[in-house]
Amino acid sequence: MLLTRFWFLLLAVAVALSLSAVALVRGVYERDRAQDAETLLQGDRRLLDEFLRREARSRLDDLAPLAQNAQLVTLMTAAARRTENNAPCVERGTCDTAATIGTALSTRVQELNRELGPLQGEFLLAVDPRGVVVGTLGAPAEVGTNLGGLPVVSAALRGYVRDDLWELSGRLFRVGARPVIAQGTYYVGAVVHGMELNARFVQTLAQAVPGTSLAVFGPSGMVASYVSPPEGSQRAAPPPEVLAEPFRRVGERADWRERGYTVALPVGSQVGVAVFSALPGMAGAGGAGFGVARPLPVLPLSVLLHPSREDTSRIPFGLVGAVLFFATALGWVFLWREHDTKRRQLHDAFAGLAKPGTDRLDPLTLEGFARELAVLANEGIDEVVKRELDRNAERRRSMGELGSMLASQVPAGTSPVASVPPGPLAVAPPPAPGVPPGVPQRAPPPVPVPPPAPRSTVEPSRGTAPPDGAAPDEGTHWREVYESFLETRRRCNEPVENLTFEKFSVTLQRHKDALVSRTQCKGVRFTVYEKEGKATLKASPVR
Repeated sequence: MLLTRFWFLLLAVAVALSLSAVALVRGVYERDRAQDAETLLQGDRRLLDEFLRREARSRLDDLAPLAQNAQLVTLMTAAARRTENNAPCVERGTCDTAATIGTALSTRVQELNRELGPLQGEFLLAVDPRGVVVGTLGAPAEVGTNLGGLPVVSAALRGYVRDDLWELSGRLFRVGARPVIAQGTYYVGAVVHGMELNARFVQTLAQAVPGTSLAVFGPSGMVASYVSPPEGSQRAAPPPEVLAEPFRRVGERADWRERGYTVALPVGSQVGVAVFSALPGMAGAGGAGFGVARPLPVLPLSVLLHPSREDTSRIPFGLVGAVLFFATALGWVFLWREHDTKRRQLHDAFAGLAKPGTDRLDPLTLEGFARELAVLANEGIDEVVKRELDRNAERRRSMGELGSMLASQVPAGTSPVASVPPGPLAVAPPPAPGVPPGVPQRAPPPVPVPPPAPRSTVEPSRGTAPPDGAAPDEGTHWREVYESFLETRRRCNEPVENLTFEKFSVTLQRHKDALVSRTQCKGVRFTVYEKEGKATLKASPVR
């Protein structure tokens, strides 16, 4: 089986190399895709920063009609010209107090906010040139609050269009401020519009970077998050919750302090990577930021189970089929040569045991494992024969086997009437009177004549008589045979303790009757002799 074993070894090595190649390709693929994921994350960060800037600019442009509303400009002009001692207003002819102007402005900004439609803010403020709130919608500041120190308000009062990000009571607001210009010549104040950075906005933001998870953090914790569905066979992005702990430690990093963003960091027990960036404006300065994460790529099973037509077209099926056919055929040849042929040889050798004169296998005619099995079979046969010989050598005949010692040989031309139990009994043929001269008579086989047994001088015991129908000389003859039989058994070291004359004579009578019935003789004479180390009886018919 050397060739077959070597072939199996080659197949195992081929399988191991194939699995190693797959693992190697997978490792190279995942490492390269991990580097791609880090590159993609830096692109996602820049894209989100740009999205926030563009969204803020678009919002400021949408606020332009609101800042140019005629009624709002009129009210803001009145608020700018009023005096603290309620001096008469020349143009209107009346004196509007700050409270009266504030109420009118608050009502107007509420109306203007509703007109914004989807851009309705959570708050809308009107501030005079000093930065004092003169009209409000929402709760960030009340009328009379001075916001002139805030950068976005200060810039708007100087005629600039600015956006900012505020953190108020744990909530983030996207703030836009525009100046209010009267008669196109001078600034009479500014409007400040604020929209909350909520889950809906984060979802809109995440749609710009599909296949990622996005989380926005304020100084006090996570504000909103969203996980984009995976693309194709890509794994799902890490959950936003795994970004919270790394974000709490980004302030310790030098790249965060120097640039305001980090390199790609592993998150979620190495299941993904994430990049963190500071948000713009006052909230970003206070520690607000966002994190965007992507999953670490894994070679999907669909690459092997569901390849595309383009991928399958590159496979050399002809070469692969030829190699497979050659490998299979070569394996079958090795198996037939080293197993099937030897199995057939062993089968024929065992079948030959049924032939006369064959009691062993010949290992020299066999090869390989068949020879080893033949040697084991011969050892088994020898052991069985040895046990059988030992059993026969130790076996002692019982008294019940006395009948098996007696048998008769029927003379030629005579049909037996009843069968007699087999045994080593030899029967001498009776004389054949009345046979016409010239008729050939088959000569019986020679019968060994044992030495005459010594005549017993022991008289029959009292109360013991020959069986019914036996003549006195027959009884004496049976007694002599009995004594001679005992003596022969003792000489052959056979047991005689339970062999009584009564049992012996019953057996002799039974065989005498059978022999007389078959041969029509007048009597039967028995002779004791030794055969193969055992006492044996021979019955001869008397004519």
